[in-house]
Amino acid sequence: MIIVGDIHGSSKPFHALLNKLTYNSDSDTLIHVGDTVTKGSHEGSLAVLAYLAKHNVTGVRGNHEQKVVEWRAWMEWIRGLEGGERWLAEVEERAGMLGKDVSQDWVEGELSSTGPSWKWRKKIPKGWKMFSDHYKVARDMSQKQYAYLLSLPLVLHVPSAHTYIVHAGLLPYDPTRDQTHRRQPLSHVPSLSLLPSRLEGNMMGKQKKIERLRVLQEEAVLHDIPQNKEAWVKLNMRSIKKNNRVTKLSKTGTPWSEIWNAAMDNCVGFGMDVWEDDYDLMGKKKGKNSLPCRPSTVVYGHAASRGLDIKRWSIGTDTGCVSCIHLELHFAMC
Repeated sequence: MIIVGDIHGSSKPFHALLNKLTYNSDSDTLIHVGDTVTKGSHEGSLAVLAYLAKHNVTGVRGNHEQKVVEWRAWMEWIRGLEGGERWLAEVEERAGMLGKDVSQDWVEGELSSTGPSWKWRKKIPKGWKMFSDHYKVARDMSQKQYAYLLSLPLVLHVPSAHTYIVHAGLLPYDPTRDQTHRRQPLSHVPSLSLLPSRLEGNMMGKQKKIERLRVLQEEAVLHDIPQNKEAWVKLNMRSIKKNNRVTKLSKTGTPWSEIWNAAMDNCVGFGMDVWEDDYDLMGKKKGKNSLPCRPSTVVYGHAASRGLDIKRWSIGTDTGCVSCIHLELHFAMC
C-alpha cells in the first residue's frame, strides 16, 4: 500500500516517485490524502487529475479539491441561467486576451458596479476569486474528472487496519468536554447488543468480540464527535485553540495530532483483552484519564509547515511536494 501526501499538481515528481517504487497497479494499492491539484502549474494539476481519474485511484478530498468542485458547480449553475452562458463566455474571452496576466484587480474592474456585468457579480460568493488556480482547473477539467472529484469521500475508514485516512485530521473526543465524559465515544465500551444476535454471547470468541468493539468505537469517533461530523474540520483543521475551537492555523493552539496521540496513549483496552507485541494491559498503569478503548491511527496531509510528522498513532504526509527540490522529500510512504 502506497499513501502519498499532497501532490499539488506536481505531475513529474509524482510519476518519478511511482517509477522509483516500481508501482504496479495490479499488485499495489495507491492512495492519496487529497490536495492533488493547484499551487503547482495548471498543466501539472490537469495531468495529475487526468491520471487519478483514468485509473480511479483511491483517495480522499482535500480543501483544494473542494474549492475546485465548488467552482465547477457554480459554473454549471451560471450556465443554466438565462444569459449566464453568454456572459461567462464574454468575460472568459476578454480575460483570454490578457493571457496569464489576469489580476484580481482586473476582475474587480470587469465586474464593477458601472459595467454590464454588475448583476452577475452578485452571484459570485464572497471571497471567491475568479480566474484563480481553482477556477481554471474547474473550468478546464473534463466531466469525468469532475465526477472523480465528486466521488472522493472526506474520510476513509479501514477497519482491518484500525486506521483512518483523512486530509486534515480528526479528533478523538469533543474538546469542549472532558475526555472521560459519558458522551465521548472512547469513554465507554460499546454495547455488544449492536451485534447481530447470531454473533452474541459464547458463540463469538473473545478476540472477535474485541475486534468488533474496536470497529464499533472507531465508527462512533466518526459519527458521535460533533467536530468530526463537520466537513470543514476534516478538510481544514490543523490545531485546537485554548478556547477548544478548531482552527486552520498551524502556529495557534495545539496540533490536533498531539491531542489524538495523547488520547490513544490513554487507551487501556476493554477489560477483557491483553495487549500483544510490546504492550501488556495488565502492566500498564491506569490513571484518571484511562479510557476503555484500543488505539487507532490517522494518516493525513494538509500540514506542510510541520513536514513529515510521524507519531505513534498518526502519520502526517504533507512534506511540501510542490516546493521541494529532492525527490526523497516529496512524499511520505507507508
